[in-house]
Amino acid sequence: MKKFLAIVLVLTLLLSLAVVGTSALSANVTADTWSTLELKALYVQNGDSIMSDLNEDYFELWWEQEIPELEDEWFQAATINMRGFAMSTDGRYLYMGTLNGGTGVRGVVVYDTQKCIPTDLYYQYDGEAGLTGSPFSYAKGIVADDRGYVYVGFAFSRNYNIVNLGIAQQQEDGTLEEVALTPVYEFGTPGDEAGVKVGVNGVDVAKVGDNYYCYVMVNYDYDALYCFDVTDPENPKLNKDFGEDGQINFSDSSNPVASAGFTLKEGQYMDVDDDGIIWLVVNANEGKDGIMKIAPDGSACAEVVELGGVYSVEHEGGFLLCGMKDGSAVVVLDDSSYEKVATIPLTAEYGDRVVRMLVINDVLFVADAGNDNNNFNAVHAAPLTADGQVFFDELVNNIATYNEKETDEPTEAPTDAPVDATEAPTDAPVDVTDAPTDATTSAPEEATKAPQATDPVEESGCASVLMAGTALTALMMAAAAAFIRKKD
Repeated sequence: MKKFLAIVLVLTLLLSLAVVGTSALSANVTADTWSTLELKALYVQNGDSIMSDLNEDYFELWWEQEIPELEDEWFQAATINMRGFAMSTDGRYLYMGTLNGGTGVRGVVVYDTQKCIPTDLYYQYDGEAGLTGSPFSYAKGIVADDRGYVYVGFAFSRNYNIVNLGIAQQQEDGTLEEVALTPVYEFGTPGDEAGVKVGVNGVDVAKVGDNYYCYVMVNYDYDALYCFDVTDPENPKLNKDFGEDGQINFSDSSNPVASAGFTLKEGQYMDVDDDGIIWLVVNANEGKDGIMKIAPDGSACAEVVELGGVYSVEHEGGFLLCGMKDGSAVVVLDDSSYEKVATIPLTAEYGDRVVRMLVINDVLFVADAGNDNNNFNAVHAAPLTADGQVFFDELVNNIATYNEKETDEPTEAPTDAPVDATEAPTDAPVDVTDAPTDATTSAPEEATKAPQATDPVEESGCASVLMAGTALTALMMAAAAAFIRKKD
């Protein structure tokens, strides 16, 4: 009987996926939709277990396996400090980055939303160089494309001299198989504290025309946004037509992607449109936060939307979804006037920063990450359309009946269904960018200048800074636990 129920559930989900589609909205979503939206905590992780506000039971989240690099010792990993977050475009798998997970195994937990179990941990072992803490890279930037590939920015465990881009393919058995690992930024010996401190924050992927591009934001002592052509995911190559030789060097104050009164101090998370327009959350040297709208060729900034406390962004159907750094809310702006149309509150006791927002199968997913003092991490969700309600109900039903399913026989995932992805300790590096295996970027001391735009944006430049949400602070709810970091 249990096997019969499992088959029925799987068939129902596959049928709903066929109707709903993937990450694009299937129907018009208006300002009223956002203003009446009510997010529910679909998955809440705390310690060695996971729960849902929509189900009373707890079930295991921890991934437990032998680590060959450590002489087959057994280690566990959970999504403590979940900075990286993504989801397959068919809604089957969640990808959750672990920063300080349990025994110190850091990586990307793969979570099956049908079976409600973790199926793999994708990690990079840094070896002896990282043994002062944990010898595993930090996975902060995570994203997935519609071909089933997952892109992960790995910052070296000591945060010095190197950031890597890992590319893995989702397998039907729930595991990730790595197809490429290449340096995004490399300067000197990895882990050498006499070198350059670098980390990674935002990682995103977009199909622009016939090509796929992966964007990586490198931070700390050297701030640069890289663009890689990942049309062939096994051979990522730096896109030399982007910025200056494949990057925007924000550490060079003369680069044209800047603004009087709003110059980049730290790049955070981002979203890239299908036409290549980049929406990058930044902290400015002038003490302000905002979102840079950057031209597809990386040559200029069209404008800046100033918004205090913003940490992440998602561009969906004429609206900018802005995740707040204190984890209190998602603020929705009109993407042309930048006027606020809605504030969607989040459950106060979960997480302390919104690291990612995704729309999959007409359902909005919001990842709210915890910290060292608050071990809660939450994935909130809400349907945006009638089709989205079908998919949302299926996910809730999977949680309610997870212990009735046969878990020893793998359920077959749709082979033609695409996959999405998407984001470190208090002093750990920020997300990583994708880089080619044969490309090594120049050291930060060598300031590069971006070329003139071949197709300049219509807007005059970043000099026009648009104010949004001046009363935002009063509207935000208090976060779960205050957490001080050197760099976020």
